[in-house]
Amino acid sequence: MSDSTNEKNNIDQETEDFGKMLDQNPNLIRAKIKKGDVVEGQIVSITDSHIIVSIGQKQDANAEIGDYMYDGKPELKVGDTIKGFVVKMNDDEIKIAKSLNQSHGNKNLVRDAFNNNVPVKGKVTQAVKGGFSVDVLGIRAFCPISQMDLTINLNPEDFVGKEFDFEIIEFEKNNNIILSRKNFIQKEVNELKEKRLDEINVGDLVTGKVLRLANFGAFIDIGGVEGLMHISEFAWERIERPEDVLKTGDDITVKIIRIEGDRISLSVKATVENPMVAAVNELAEGMIVTCKVLRNEKFGSFVEIKPGVEALIPLSFISRRRINHPSDVLNIGDVVEAKVIRVNVEENKISLSIRDLENNPWDTISELFNVGQEVEGIIESVNEFGAYVKIAEGLVGLLPKSKIARARMALDENNAGETITLIISNIDEVKRRVSLDPLNMPEQEERPAKREVKQRRERKPIEDRSNTQTQNYTKSSEEYQGVPEDNPFNIL
Repeated sequence: MSDSTNEKNNIDQETEDFGKMLDQNPNLIRAKIKKGDVVEGQIVSITDSHIIVSIGQKQDANAEIGDYMYDGKPELKVGDTIKGFVVKMNDDEIKIAKSLNQSHGNKNLVRDAFNNNVPVKGKVTQAVKGGFSVDVLGIRAFCPISQMDLTINLNPEDFVGKEFDFEIIEFEKNNNIILSRKNFIQKEVNELKEKRLDEINVGDLVTGKVLRLANFGAFIDIGGVEGLMHISEFAWERIERPEDVLKTGDDITVKIIRIEGDRISLSVKATVENPMVAAVNELAEGMIVTCKVLRNEKFGSFVEIKPGVEALIPLSFISRRRINHPSDVLNIGDVVEAKVIRVNVEENKISLSIRDLENNPWDTISELFNVGQEVEGIIESVNEFGAYVKIAEGLVGLLPKSKIARARMALDENNAGETITLIISNIDEVKRRVSLDPLNMPEQEERPAKREVKQRRERKPIEDRSNTQTQNYTKSSEEYQGVPEDNPFNIL
């Protein structure tokens, strides 16, 4: 017996069994349906070529499995609910279809499909101005180019000669039919997305396909739902560009780390253990490691000990000599050796030092230099405190600004890198400081003695003028003798 005969017998048997159940439970029978109706039912069985659907009638409906494929693959299982358009109905069979094709009927069915929002199958015959001519059940229809796909595709050869499902968006009185494949695809995408969102949960490991790359990450399809994997979630090690790791079309296993509505965040990094956890337990203070410089910041250099394990070399631990920025010594990509000086297990942080591997000149300072010794050095920098001069590897002295002024030396930041000869004026081994003097430092000029301030003479007390005037008046009155008789004015 052929496979097709066996399949037909299976369908007939399942239909007969379901009919008996309805006879025993008449309340389960829904209102009678007719050809052209849109029905919804639950899948009770799936064969290699057909889907058996319970639609509340005495007999189950069947549909071709190819009608309900998504992206060339069946996305349905027993128990799922589907919708269909009744294209054939008699005592022996009820057949439904996801979309109408030429074998199902004529223009009246096309109008019914428009009224009931049922998709139709059409063949693109040619590209015309503004879109495509489409044959639907032998009737000419038009699909605008903006409605042919989710995004506008200007390559007609991608569509001409091929059959697609369309939604009828206009059915005019003059029988002009306007189609949209975009609406049909979008509905399928939305249905699949809604179904997929119900299935997935935070923490799930899923397989996806890279759809497109952006400078901040990658968009990944995880079975009908699009998720974003930020560049920081690609790996535990630092990734500069998404295209260095992924390309469009790659299959990838990711972990769902966040779901907010229909926004899904994904991660590859979360699928593996953080290598820093193992590193902080393996490394100990005092160990020497080889590392690669990743980036320089003003406070230090970040280096990679191994993929996913980063450490910081603070600015003051890069060199024994004075530097203003890590790039004065280290370049990105440099491979250096450093000493582990701190491991913070709680925060997964590692601090390193290059300086501790260098010879410390202060250990032998007394053998190298003495106060009063002339030394030749290189000016490293000049600032408001004076000039910093390197007199030996890892040993920098200061020529104070006040002494630069007294010696009338013209020094500024433009002199950095020049060689200069100076005299060591002081070595402080406790504070680890070396003070320098110019060679032509003038002697300290003595300030002139202060002049002796003469004492002011004491002022005589001021006499009371009122008393003096009164005394003078009294004296004058006593001495007054009157007007002489021979004065011609005495008669006045």
